[in-house]
Amino acid sequence: MRKNIPHNLRRNPSISLGKSLGVLALTGLLAACSQTNLEASVPAPVASAPVVGELAQNGPLKYIKNELVVGYTDAASLQAAATALKGQVVATIPEIKVALIRVSGDALKLTKGAMRLSGVRYAAVNDVVTPEKPISGVQPASLTPLAASADQIFDELPQYALDPRHLNAKVAWDTGMTGKGVLVAVIDDPGDVSHPDLNPNWAGKAFDPLQNKTYTNATEWVNYFKKPENSHGTFVASSIVAAKDGKGIVGLAYEAKWMPVVMFNPGGYSSFNIALGAIWATNNGARVINNSWGGGVSFGPVKDAFDYAMSNGTTVVASMGNSYHDEFQYPAALPGVMASGALDGSNRRVTFSTSGRHISSSAPGQDTLLANPTWLWGDPAKPETHELISGTSFSSPYTAAVAALALQKCPAATPYQVRRILETTANGAIGSNPTGFDRDTGWGALDAGKLAQTLTDCTKLPAKGANVYINVKYANGGGTQPGELVDVILRGQGMRAGATDDPTPLYITPTDAAGDARFSEIAPGTYDLYVAGADLSITGSLTEDRGTFMGTLTATSGSTYFSPDRKNVMLTANAPDFNPVDPYEPNDTPADAKTIAYGQTSQTAYIFGKPKDLDYFKFTGAAGDQIKAEMLAGSQLGGSLDSYLYLLGPDGVTVLAENDDRGTPRIDSDSEVNFTLTAAGTYYLVATSFTVSEGQEDDSPFNKYQLKLTKTN
Repeated sequence: MRKNIPHNLRRNPSISLGKSLGVLALTGLLAACSQTNLEASVPAPVASAPVVGELAQNGPLKYIKNELVVGYTDAASLQAAATALKGQVVATIPEIKVALIRVSGDALKLTKGAMRLSGVRYAAVNDVVTPEKPISGVQPASLTPLAASADQIFDELPQYALDPRHLNAKVAWDTGMTGKGVLVAVIDDPGDVSHPDLNPNWAGKAFDPLQNKTYTNATEWVNYFKKPENSHGTFVASSIVAAKDGKGIVGLAYEAKWMPVVMFNPGGYSSFNIALGAIWATNNGARVINNSWGGGVSFGPVKDAFDYAMSNGTTVVASMGNSYHDEFQYPAALPGVMASGALDGSNRRVTFSTSGRHISSSAPGQDTLLANPTWLWGDPAKPETHELISGTSFSSPYTAAVAALALQKCPAATPYQVRRILETTANGAIGSNPTGFDRDTGWGALDAGKLAQTLTDCTKLPAKGANVYINVKYANGGGTQPGELVDVILRGQGMRAGATDDPTPLYITPTDAAGDARFSEIAPGTYDLYVAGADLSITGSLTEDRGTFMGTLTATSGSTYFSPDRKNVMLTANAPDFNPVDPYEPNDTPADAKTIAYGQTSQTAYIFGKPKDLDYFKFTGAAGDQIKAEMLAGSQLGGSLDSYLYLLGPDGVTVLAENDDRGTPRIDSDSEVNFTLTAAGTYYLVATSFTVSEGQEDDSPFNKYQLKLTKTN
């Protein structure tokens, strides 16, 4: 596409164009580059229908353009923040002190200013999470049990996942562990509460955060949400609670109750709405929350909501993801969340299942037989009432179901105790380490039968987990400041780095604007504590300026969210500068251009302070001079600037040369212009960002650069 040129620059038509979208990194957020219409995620307190908003997108990130999610300390601070941002508070989640503020313009541009406001714990765009598409199984012509083993028939259709070689369900059921009395919430697309396999165990409530509406009528719910795209939540729920009635399939916790909470309808819901749904589920009695989705981040409203759920005794389960890689994905990697990987019928890790140190255990997730919503029955594309389906989306609800069995037996069990009893009764012989934990399958294949045989009474539960609160401050000659943008790592002592069979726990979380970091329901024990100051990839600076701390911390069994193990950390470093001073301003026009000479490198300057900053420098050259002008920015100095550099002729208008990414082939996102002057005179270099060169706004305090000018002949 053609680039929008800054209004006071005229392009030389011989210059070629073209670049992919640029990225502005700020506390894990991305800048907006394009917009489309989307139902906005505004659960207004009395709304009865969705509000239409505008979706901004850059790369994989999508967010509601005019919505800011703010964590606040008190109501007065929230109102003051809304006033300062010239916005309106349209919804709050009081339990976790999170608010949705509607602003004018692009919310991303306001995040850094909002972070500096008194009483604001964090400010982030209201990012949108979208579902992964299910991985279809190899669908047979018929789902009759003719080819199945007798011990795989529990109702009408065969379910290998529940047989004695997999989840071993019947042994648990024979002891009375059926999930009775336990309420499970499924945060997903709208599950079919009218389905004959699911209706008997529907708890009679369902919630749509977008409308901030609780449904109690199955027909009303189905009529509003039935769409061909909505099937995932029904699949998920059926593996947990399908009734044992001799028809269709049976859920592993077939006497548990369930409540659907919408987050896809279809497309995506925002982080604020997901958090609102998790809080609603907890407040309405859910003891288990299943999350067969990914794409969240490591901080913000969803983490706060899950911490709240765990503080109220609710176990949170999430799918590891279908990325094929060993990596952190969220929410599965959040501290305290029970992350589930997928196994095939031979109890081998399915290749798509994401692996990593944070994995807890695994369950069947390939060709699992689950219920199709009734609105798809007779659809030529999906004619069956049930379907074979694959993904960690379906190992996760099996894990949630086993958690429900444990909670039926021991209702007072904490989330960590539930996780650990499932891990210690899993079949550790599967996976790459036949004697226990590995990063592919966790502690092994869940075994409901062994759980029931082991958990004969609640004295058999493992020790309770721990909750940790860490506050970080920057300390220097000028006093102390909150330790925001700090990375905090708890690493269990004795870790064998890189070992695929090492179960030593590792937890990571960033601090908020107050310098606070929380770790909920983690393994008790002694940890090496690593704290590192502001992320240089965001702020830019010298490594020695970052500030680090290394120490130890004991996480005590039985400490709680409300009475956690506490530690205060002082980092000898400067806090991130959210209001830097550019030594060359004003230099926004040719008349204000600052002089630079051959052989000089400028001081650090900033594309900051105005929505579309253009910094002008001038130099004197002779005919035949071969010049090299370099803009050292995000790639060489750190920080968030994706630079763009223009060379203008003596008229201060005509573009003689320009560059976005240096090198042929490309080296990085910094900029470099090489040019031979054709006449003596005064020439101009204009430093800016790629985003501004595209005609859009870019105003980050971490948009730092240095300009270097060299005569090469």
